[in-house]
Amino acid sequence: MTYFTLKGTIPKYKGYRGQVLIVNLSNGEIQKKAIDHSIIENYLGGRGIAIKYLFDNLPKGTEPFSPNNILVISTGPLTGTLAPSSNRYTIATKSPLTGCIGYSNAGGHFAPELAYAGYDAIFVHGKAEKPVYIFIEGEIVEIREATNLWGKDTWETDEMLRKEIDIDDIQILSIGQAGENLVRYAAILNNLSRAAARTGVGAVMGSKNLKSIAVKGTGAVTVAEPAKFDLLIEETLEKIYTDPAYPSLSEYGTSFLVDLSYIGGGLATNNNQFGTFDKYEGLSAETFYEKYKVKSESCFACPIHCGKYSEVKEGPYKGTKGGSPEYETIICLGSKCGIGNLDAVIYANELANRYGMDTISLGDTIAFAMEAYEKGVLTKENTDGLELVWGNEEAVIKLITKIAKREGIGDLLAEGTKRVAEKINKGSEEYALHVKGMEPPAYDVRIAKAFGLGWATANRGADHLTALPNFELLGYPEEKGIEWFGSKKAVDPYAWESKARMVVWHENLGAVVDSAEMCKYTCFSAYAVKPEDMAKFISYATGMKIDADDVLKIGERIYNLERLFNQREGMGEKQDYLPKRFTDEPLPDGPAKGQKVELDKMLPEYYALRKWDAETGYPLKEKLEELGLLEMAERFDLI
Repeated sequence: MTYFTLKGTIPKYKGYRGQVLIVNLSNGEIQKKAIDHSIIENYLGGRGIAIKYLFDNLPKGTEPFSPNNILVISTGPLTGTLAPSSNRYTIATKSPLTGCIGYSNAGGHFAPELAYAGYDAIFVHGKAEKPVYIFIEGEIVEIREATNLWGKDTWETDEMLRKEIDIDDIQILSIGQAGENLVRYAAILNNLSRAAARTGVGAVMGSKNLKSIAVKGTGAVTVAEPAKFDLLIEETLEKIYTDPAYPSLSEYGTSFLVDLSYIGGGLATNNNQFGTFDKYEGLSAETFYEKYKVKSESCFACPIHCGKYSEVKEGPYKGTKGGSPEYETIICLGSKCGIGNLDAVIYANELANRYGMDTISLGDTIAFAMEAYEKGVLTKENTDGLELVWGNEEAVIKLITKIAKREGIGDLLAEGTKRVAEKINKGSEEYALHVKGMEPPAYDVRIAKAFGLGWATANRGADHLTALPNFELLGYPEEKGIEWFGSKKAVDPYAWESKARMVVWHENLGAVVDSAEMCKYTCFSAYAVKPEDMAKFISYATGMKIDADDVLKIGERIYNLERLFNQREGMGEKQDYLPKRFTDEPLPDGPAKGQKVELDKMLPEYYALRKWDAETGYPLKEKLEELGLLEMAERFDLI
């Protein structure tokens, strides 16, 4: 990537801070530099800047836990503004879970503080000899010793650092014991419950002996056209508040999706063997709302306030409180493991946050182990005496600690479903649910076919957020399906027709949303920010003149570069697949009985729309040339 020294220069575009930090933990060197303007114009920020930097600077074939791996923390041009839900940041690296591009995204208050400190991104190289944390207060940037923090969980780390630093409103992200012990799906936490969880970014942070990053801002973010920007904010807020999805998401948080899954017949149960759950009521949104919700919480500048603070008020888990489990956690640590008790799920969620683990991969790996136990592949002799039967919440809670500390059976399960199945074998790979090595999220895609295609084609592995094609789930009339994606089938979650076009559109726009660093709930739940709206936000914030087509082209460029990165790092042909459970095993029960995912019918159309090779899934030369990526592909003989 091209850089020039910032000193004495003024950023060309508003919205950006104009400088990045390059921190080498091996030799303690800290550099402040600026990004070439063409990088901003072509990749925008956030996720786009991250993949560009990794492709250009990470040596091909780098082992994820090598000091040569790079950890990128990046914000976008809307970060720190009052654009709705623009509070997010991307953390990217080469994933220790998949071996391909690994990135995660989180909200809260850390990203705006990094922007106010004056930085668009932090690029962390090397490995410290002993535990350290990075301290940032405006122009002051230091690498400080963190030996006293090593071995502490994320909540303890947050409390200890706040006392040590003693600066009001400092924002802290950190890893827990799972990251220190290189659990392959370790997360990075900020604000105690906001997690950059997926792909094992926390394990890479741990491999660098980097415990935490603490940031205090001293500046501000300015936009190019304040009056137009403010008016657009008002218009967008009105769209959000009047959207039919807003009341449920605002009042119940993502827990309302538990009920939606139940009604549709895709409430993932017992490692997705079933789509109905006889203990559903114990996990329902109404149960959560009535028994556990204390108050709503919001990330910076977010009108939706989907976060919920909860408390367990009685029983063996009494006193458990904090940021409540999201829908994904309720299912993956609940019904997927046969557990229908929110007391236990809320406690399990707290443990995962403290240790710093992705609750999706964590719950899925445990659910896989339970099915292996059910089938006799695992026994009490190799599970430390734990009976891994469905619904055994005590066993699940014990496993969480064992995994975080890599103790006993936890050392194996810390490797993730794919590696566990390869080790224990005995046919277990048939029900080891993953794509590209990453475990799938909660919603059973047999009742949402576009989500199924999105899981299969996501560059970071099985993932609902890469595409997030909620359009098929929101009850739009058939004429909307025709208007948006050319077919009335687009609004039918059980149909496979027209879903390829829907997924490509969502993936491309989603890459820009992650690069501008706006929350996808604003864009793909309320659909309050479409490409033309995003173009206005970016233009008014930065002074760049772009339109809706430019927005989608930037997203397409980012998506194709991620695909090239995976190809360069050895992701072979036929990389876009789903576990046979979803393609070959119809749902056995409930209102969606008989449904499965017709991936073989959707994928050819998807490749044709993408202009990717029909056999390999690799981008074709003409597409790379169109996107300005041909030279980068030729550099590594990828054409």
